[in-house]
Order: sequence, then structure tokens, then C-alpha cells
Amino acid sequence: MEKLKSNILCCLIITFNPDHGLFELIDIISKQIDKIIIVDNNSENIDNFIPKFNYLDNVFIIQNKINLGIAKALNQGVEYARKNGYEWVLTFDQDSKPFSNIIETISSTYNSYPEKSKIGAIGVNAIKKNSEIYYKISNQKDYFEKDYLITAGCLISIEIFEEIGGFREDFFIDNVDLEYSLRLKKNRKVSLITTVCGMEHEAGNSKYKKWFGINISSSNHNSFRRYYMARNHVILSREYFFCFPYFILKLNYFFFLSLIKILIVEGNKTEKIIASLKGLKDGFLFRSKSN
Repeated sequence: MEKLKSNILCCLIITFNPDHGLFELIDIISKQIDKIIIVDNNSENIDNFIPKFNYLDNVFIIQNKINLGIAKALNQGVEYARKNGYEWVLTFDQDSKPFSNIIETISSTYNSYPEKSKIGAIGVNAIKKNSEIYYKISNQKDYFEKDYLITAGCLISIEIFEEIGGFREDFFIDNVDLEYSLRLKKNRKVSLITTVCGMEHEAGNSKYKKWFGINISSSNHNSFRRYYMARNHVILSREYFFCFPYFILKLNYFFFLSLIKILIVEGNKTEKIIASLKGLKDGFLFRSKSN
């Protein structure tokens, strides 16, 4: 049976004003993967990092002169990996905290799945900062299928990436991973998630509040992110509703719940709600370049 070989995969990290946690990420992953690609989106502090990167033989950095967005940066990194002969790329956010055995965990899932040509991506289960596991399941398999995966801790097939097209650059930042996952599914490819946790991950800078005796959490994204979350949510809903109606309806439920959570839990409520409403409007007015 074909197995995942370490010499055909590399790591891709997207950075924007990173902190020194980036060095911890590089230290952990460099012990498991030979090549690390960093695509930086014009960080103000990148000059503080480059001299240290220059001492690392296995790190290659692509510096963008402006912030081109996470989708464009991901596409740049995957293209570099493809040109250098890699078949798989493991993507991370700059603040990801992978475990020392993340490659072993992902490899176990890849080796266990019978129809390897259908694997579009493999993500690792994660633990939040409060020790809550992202995806709880009861079976004893190494993996289960997911409708979508986040880019942090996600192994992407470059062959299938080339087949279905890259990440949507007009999305810029939010729902980039969700749209790509739905496109994989639309093209009859599978996204797998490991049963075993392989990293620590927290979406946003979550804020928690007890409201009438109920613990409520909200992602606490800023208004800039709230705009893109809303705009891209509408675009995604419009384009994928007839393919995956149940999933899109569920997605809409959680989106509008997130707006209520802003009002209950977060600060700068007015600014964030206005940004969300503007995003919703622009999402309805959006026309793709292909139209």
C-alpha cells in the first residue's frame, strides 16, 4: 500500500506581523519536515525575523511588498512547493502550535485511507487553549470525513490543488479555507480530519462571558475581519446553496448566531455590527470576474 513519504511534503507558513511564537512553530516543525516556506504579507516587523531565518538552511521566505491577503499568499507558497517537486504542503497560521508528532498523526490517517487518489486535504484535530477538543467523535478510526477544514494544520494535495484551482484570492482573508473545502467536495474529493489531536489552535482571540447563567464564547474578531466574514459568507452561500443546501442553511444559522454573540460578549459592538452589515450588503452585490 502506498504510504506518505516525508521527502514529498513541505511546510507553508503565512505571516503578518508575527510575534516570537513563530520561532517556536518553526523549531517544532523543522524537526519533522525538511523544508519550510514562509510567505510574509508585508509585516511591519519582518526585518526583525529575516536575519534569524537566514541562519536556517531549510527555511525559504517570500516577501510581499503589500498585504496581498491569505489566499494569494497560500497560492504563492503552494506554487513554490510545486515547482520544487513537492506533492503535499502542510499549511499553518503564524500562531499555530503543532505537536511534536503532527506528521506522524497525519501520515497515519493518509496510510489508513483506502482511496488515496480522492484525498484533497487532511487536517489535524486540535485542542483549544481551554483544553476543549475541536471535534469530538466516538468511533475508533484514525480519521473521519469533514465538510471543511481550516488551513492551520492542513495537509493539501498539490496535484488536486492544480486540478480544481487554488484558493480564491478575491476572498482575501476569511472563509478562504471553507470555500476551498466545498470546492473539493463539489469535485468529489475528500477532506479528512484526524481523530488524534495534532496541535493547539484558537480561532481569533476568543472572549467568554456568563449570560443568565450560560457560558457564551465569541471569536472577538475586529471590524476589518467582521466585514470579510460577512461578505464572503454571503458569496459562499449564494454559490454553494444548490450543491449543499443543508450545510449552507446550517452555516447561516451559526453566522447569525455569531452576530448575536457580538452584542452579548464583545466590545466595539456598534463598529463590528456596522462592518458586518456592510459586508452582507457587498456580498449580495458581489459579481465574480467570471460573470
